[in-house]
Amino acid sequence: MATIIDLNESPQPDTQATCDVCVIGAGAAGLYLASRLSRDGLRVILLEAGGAACGSGASIGIDPLFTGSPYPGALEGRAFGWGGTTSRWGGLLVPHSALDLREGPSPESVAWKQIVQVVHARSHAVLSSLGLGDSPDFFSVPDVSLGRQATVLRDGGLETVAAEFLPFRRRNLTYLASARTSRHVTVYLNAAVSKWFVKPDGKAVGAVHAVEAVSQGGRRVRVSAQSFVVAAGAIESARMLLEIDRLTGERMVPRSASIGRYLSDHLSCAIANVQPEDRNGAAELLGPIFRKGRLRSFRFIAPSRAPSVPRHFAHMIFDIDHAGFRLAKDLLSSLQTGAVPAVRLSDVISGVSGLSQLAYARFLQSRLCIPPDTSAHLQLDIEQAPYSGNRVHLGEQRDRFGRPVAVVQWQIREIDYANIQMLSESLLMKWPDRSRGFPRFIPIQRDAAAPKPYGAYHPVGTCRMGTDAEATVDLDLRVKGTRNLYVLSTGLFPSAGTANPTFSMLCLGDRLAEQLASKSVDTASVGRIP
Repeated sequence: MATIIDLNESPQPDTQATCDVCVIGAGAAGLYLASRLSRDGLRVILLEAGGAACGSGASIGIDPLFTGSPYPGALEGRAFGWGGTTSRWGGLLVPHSALDLREGPSPESVAWKQIVQVVHARSHAVLSSLGLGDSPDFFSVPDVSLGRQATVLRDGGLETVAAEFLPFRRRNLTYLASARTSRHVTVYLNAAVSKWFVKPDGKAVGAVHAVEAVSQGGRRVRVSAQSFVVAAGAIESARMLLEIDRLTGERMVPRSASIGRYLSDHLSCAIANVQPEDRNGAAELLGPIFRKGRLRSFRFIAPSRAPSVPRHFAHMIFDIDHAGFRLAKDLLSSLQTGAVPAVRLSDVISGVSGLSQLAYARFLQSRLCIPPDTSAHLQLDIEQAPYSGNRVHLGEQRDRFGRPVAVVQWQIREIDYANIQMLSESLLMKWPDRSRGFPRFIPIQRDAAAPKPYGAYHPVGTCRMGTDAEATVDLDLRVKGTRNLYVLSTGLFPSAGTANPTFSMLCLGDRLAEQLASKSVDTASVGRIP
């Protein structure tokens, strides 16, 4: 089990610590990486700016500023504290795949080829580390569960993928720190990294020798390590890399690197409603199911290798309004965040009978309970077109810890609206008709009255990986111009792709852990545990 220290409560005003790898950020990336490194015998120090309970950036004094409209992914889409955004997320796992590859040479295609290869090679290891077995079945479950309907979809030009939801008790990845394999991990909470100590380390590269983290109460810990990994999310990772140049005066990362630029997200919007008379059939055929005790849902992708076609996925949304469902969701969400459930007695009374219906559907039918005549619609998630004007940069203001505040500029452009229209029409044309056993859709007209697309809290692009001059990190996730600084966040992805980014990020983290363990064996380790 990891050792957890609240820096606010440290008896000493200043502490010195050493380790093999210092990981910054105790969200999904940091927790997974720390656990994997500890399993290989490396001593890890994990620094987290937030406390034991997760909260917003505003709760600890590090909210970003915005140029124009606020970007929701920088507010509601992230959390600081023990577990990071995993204290809030839906726990959905789905991989990027060959469906993300496009024809023709481009800087982005190099990155996507690497991502797809790593995800294919590491999926089994990540699932095993998460306690979900070691046999990826994202692409085989549809054929088993949908049978001939999966073939009908494929023949019509739509691939089906089965996303997997982590069980509620595992959605907050802090459970990884409770395992015996995490015994070499020391966690400092309320420890915001405020200083970087870097030196040139040769003609072409520099190195980070130490970082200093400070608590809200002014306690400090200085950590020396062999390697440092920024695992603080797409926005905060970019802010930190930009901060290194500004505060240290040591320009390590090449000026050509586009740190903070090309911030993008999935844009999500409803594109069609299910015909009222087909709602029950849609729930029976395409509603979420339970397989091997875990919840699965289906998503649909129109394969394309054309560079002009944005990566995307579509999925069914069932608008469940059910007392038992609401009660179960409130209770389980409280367990995920570690908070006391705020449930009224009247809610419990109205939800008890509904819970029995949920249990019946779950355990006897292996399905999520969807009440009769529940309305449903087809939702499209599409990656934004690359745009360097969407970016993260440093402002002149300082946060509570004296660090430059991140300024976020993000907008949805006309090309994004045009791509949504194009893909909506294409997907609906490929959808099988009722004679093949599929529900009928009523297309939603994309006019002023239509629901507006919104960001899906999947920020990417700010620390892009690649081999070209604009890439911030190389294909091994090492920050260019440095010897021992790495990034592990969704900012590595060149665009949002066909999947939620967390699972693929964990696969990249699994590979990084192996590389860092190998590096530690080959060089003199600081505080290495046999």
